[in-house]
Amino acid sequence: MFLRAGLAATSVVAALVGVAGPATALPTDAATIFSTTLTRIPGPSCAAIINATVVPQPRSGEFGVRVRITQDGEFCSRYRVAVRWRNLDTGRTNGQSHQVNERGEIQQAPDGVITGFGMGPGAGRVEASIVTLYDDGSQRELEQISGTASFTLG
Repeated sequence: MFLRAGLAATSVVAALVGVAGPATALPTDAATIFSTTLTRIPGPSCAAIINATVVPQPRSGEFGVRVRITQDGEFCSRYRVAVRWRNLDTGRTNGQSHQVNERGEIQQAPDGVITGFGMGPGAGRVEASIVTLYDDGSQRELEQISGTASFTLG
């Protein structure tokens, strides 16, 4: 009985450590997944679930983010989805946002991939978050639980 309990406890600890550790996003990695973003969006009873994955880019120190939006509600309005990042080694920060139309489709991001980010964070440890904003130029954030990811760029 003690052996079974010990094995179960070891499995739980191993699972938690595996989930909590930072992931790496180098050009050879398949992908790093952001935690899910949940947000209310403009419109009566409108909400969205945003899943995102880091997409390695061909140039060192750069990354892209593939965004998938599942939106629900009636008469939802436009809003913006933004990726904000910070290079923990250099202190450099930046990000960018893209408009999302009434149907939940991200604009000007081929295949839902956002790239650019002010020439990228460069090599080092990076923390990034997904946030949603009003589409009125104010940069005001919508009510949300932001998705985050930690990774290292070469």
